[in-house]
Amino acid sequence: MCPLPEIAEIHDPVAEDVWHSRAADGGTVSHRIVVGRPFPEDPEREDSDWCCPVMVEGSLSRPCPAMGVGPVDALMNAMILVRGFFESNKDNLVDMESRGDSPP
Repeated sequence: MCPLPEIAEIHDPVAEDVWHSRAADGGTVSHRIVVGRPFPEDPEREDSDWCCPVMVEGSLSRPCPAMGVGPVDALMNAMILVRGFFESNKDNLVDMESRGDSPP
């Protein structure tokens, strides 16, 4: 098994948003969510796995690679990470419904 690619920064985002949650002290915490464009892990290989960089501030300490067998699979796996953050924090998220973009 190959080591996962290290991603320092997401340069080509396909989706970016900021969600807000209530902190324990009653204040508000901002969570910047960025999903990058999927790319082949090894562009030289036709059968390369794909990587989709994803960052969820407040949940991940740095951008991480969501891997997949193709670009759509990698993107779906990145969204599973975002959905997991939502599910873990949905009771504390604020302003989602008023914007009309609350996940189902």
